[in-house]
This record gives sequence, C-alpha cells and structure tokens, in this order.
Amino acid sequence: MSYRTIHLTLTPHPTPTSKSAIDYACRAALRFSAKLNVTSPHLSVRTPTHVIAGGMMAGMAHEFERDAAARSAELEQYVREKGAGIGLEVIVAPIPETWPSSASDMTRRGRTSDLCILGLPQTGAEGRLDVEDWIFGVGRPCLLYPDESQDAFGLESILISWDFSKSAARAVCDALPILKAAQNVRIATIRGEKDIRIEDPKTPLLEFLASHDVKAEFVEVELGAHSIGRTILDQAHNAHADLLVMGAYGHSRMKEFVLGGATKEILNTTRIPLFMSH
Repeated sequence: MSYRTIHLTLTPHPTPTSKSAIDYACRAALRFSAKLNVTSPHLSVRTPTHVIAGGMMAGMAHEFERDAAARSAELEQYVREKGAGIGLEVIVAPIPETWPSSASDMTRRGRTSDLCILGLPQTGAEGRLDVEDWIFGVGRPCLLYPDESQDAFGLESILISWDFSKSAARAVCDALPILKAAQNVRIATIRGEKDIRIEDPKTPLLEFLASHDVKAEFVEVELGAHSIGRTILDQAHNAHADLLVMGAYGHSRMKEFVLGGATKEILNTTRIPLFMSH
C-alpha cells in the first residue's frame, strides 16, 4: 500500500497557497513516487442580476478577477518549476470557479486521489471554511499544511491522537504509508475529555500497527487543566512531531458538518502539518 496519486489544491483567494505548502506537497509526492495532480481555480465574480447593482460592481469584479488570475498564474508557474526541478510528474488543471462559492466542486476532483494536500490558512474564516469542506466532503484523507509553517516534508517523528473512535481508526489506516516510512511513531490517548469505553485502548492498535511493520510507543495522558486540543498539540510538541495524525470529528447540523471542539481548536492553532480523515 502506498500513495500513487496525490492531489494539491491551489488557492488564489483570500489567502494564496504558500510556496512552503507547495514545496511540501512536491516533496511528499516525490517521497512516495506519486503523481501530483494540481487543481488551480480561476475565479470569476458572481455579480448581481440587478442592472444598477451589477453595473456598480462590474469595476470591482474586474479588478478582483485580474488580481486572482495573476496569483493563480504565479502559483501554477511555481509548482511546475518546483516539480521540474526535482524530477516530479506534475499535472496542473486550471478550473473555472465562480466566487463566492463552496469548495464542493473542487472536492470532487480529489475523490480519485490517494491523498489530498491543502494549505491551512491561519487567519480568515473563508479560507478555513474551504478546508472544512474538503475534510468532510472529499471522502479521502487530507494533509493540511499551516500557512505560517516553514517545516519541510519529514517523516522522522509522527504522533497519532488515538481515542478508539471510527474517525481515528480511519485516519490510522489512511496514514499507513506514512507510518511505515516514519522513523518514530508515538500514540497518545488523552483521558478525561470523553468516555473511552475500552479498558485497554493500547494493545489492539499496537498489534494492528505491528502487523503492518510499524513499531510504535504508547502514552496515556490525563487532560488536566488544559483543553483537549491544546493537550494534543502539546504532546505533538513534546514528541518533536513532523506530523499529527488524527480523526476529524464533526456532527451534522442542518445538513452541514460542524467541527468538534478539539478538531476546531487544532485547526485554528496548529503550527505543524495535520493528517486528518473523516
């Protein structure tokens, strides 16, 4: 089992995908000898149909589209040059997209990939909502790279956040190629935040990973005074983790997924890449 096709989505607006995130995606694809498929949205503004309102917005829409097109072109050129420089097969697909819109059309392009990589905006609700659309809508594992991070792709140390939930189980299975390539794997179970109705959450997971030739160590941590999200990130920091593997928890509200508390906090504050499945 390995990743053969990795999907990278470029974002021209509101927060352009960082070059560090593009570098990370290219290095990840090269590490797994995968093809990198890149979706690049080309934005056009949805203007009001009312004659007066539409006329007033036409000038602003044209300027927005021009700036977004320039950013898209810059990002496309960068990913092509980066791929060529390291001998990586990169396929860039410019896709017309009406703005504002949801990421639903984009997520469909990721559904036939082994892994989807996205930049994770640290500020701005709009960009964060797009990431949430991907996590809950693509049906594939997502590797999220924080825009403020400068970390290169590395597999020296991986932390798994494990609570015996179905989303955590999905994440572990989806991350097996990464876990098998990692030098050190640590599993952390946080007690005190939710009722983990398994007396021994450690042995079954360690046995499962061992069956896939993954050696791991296990720690149990009491929640204490900090939030669950903060405690998980502290464990990742203590392990010097290059990547945090966890399930993305959410619940349905009026046919939309709403992030669970730990997932939301970690997305908002992480400075290390996240591997999430739902």
